[in-house]
Amino acid sequence: MKTFTLMIATLATCVAPSLSGENSLHKTPFYRPHSSARVRIAKPRQTADAVIVNSASYESGISPGGLATIFGNNLTMVSDVVVANTNPLPTHLAGVGVLVSGYPAPIYSIAYVDGQDQISIQVPYEAPTGPGAAEIEVFDEGLLVADFFADSFTEDPGIFTYNGNYAIAEASDYSLIGPTNPAIPGEALVLYVTGLGPLTLNLIDGYGSPTTPPFAETVDPFQVILDGENCHVFFSGLAPGFVGLYQINFNVPADAAAGNLQIFIQSPYANSAVAILPVR
Repeated sequence: MKTFTLMIATLATCVAPSLSGENSLHKTPFYRPHSSARVRIAKPRQTADAVIVNSASYESGISPGGLATIFGNNLTMVSDVVVANTNPLPTHLAGVGVLVSGYPAPIYSIAYVDGQDQISIQVPYEAPTGPGAAEIEVFDEGLLVADFFADSFTEDPGIFTYNGNYAIAEASDYSLIGPTNPAIPGEALVLYVTGLGPLTLNLIDGYGSPTTPPFAETVDPFQVILDGENCHVFFSGLAPGFVGLYQINFNVPADAAAGNLQIFIQSPYANSAVAILPVR
């Protein structure tokens, strides 16, 4: 799963949304993560304004088990990028901890980009759902620096994208589908997503999903819609070995047109935003 290195960089370096709730976000792609961080000059600390979004769609809110990113000011003293490379993921990283309705959240990365702090987490499976149901508390060196409430959705599907709005999808040779490597009609692809909701297995927060059968599949079926056509989906669940990262395995329709085609995913209860998939 070589493409996931791109996703980690994406999670750690996207440009923050407006704290007023604006969702039209753009990412800084291919940022190189570092294993250590410098310390910023400390400022007087007070509870900061912050927002939490789906790490793939950048729409506000969370989904239990999925990946989310917190944006804000003065949340940490980190001035670079720190990425956790452990299984399980830590619930404290570079002095930072996050509670979701009292449950410690595993942390993927912490970054300071373009003057704002970014904390990427897995939402605990136990997090409650409902409008404004999840309390998000951010601690830095034991000090509460943000405390706010967020909507929590049972399913909140989002497609990871890069270079604007190209869907992060892999061919069978692990190559990244894109403008210079378009998908071939009829071939099988892996689409990387998050927020697909309940699973067929009970998993522990922060631990990678099973790498051998039985795999953690989604309870609800998900469809892939490419250029208005339903694709054949043969797997929908957590990416083996990863935390909070879902994948959908599907076939590009044999009669798919050539070009930059619109793609989205949906279940009986929720659908994602539209991304772009180049097809040959």
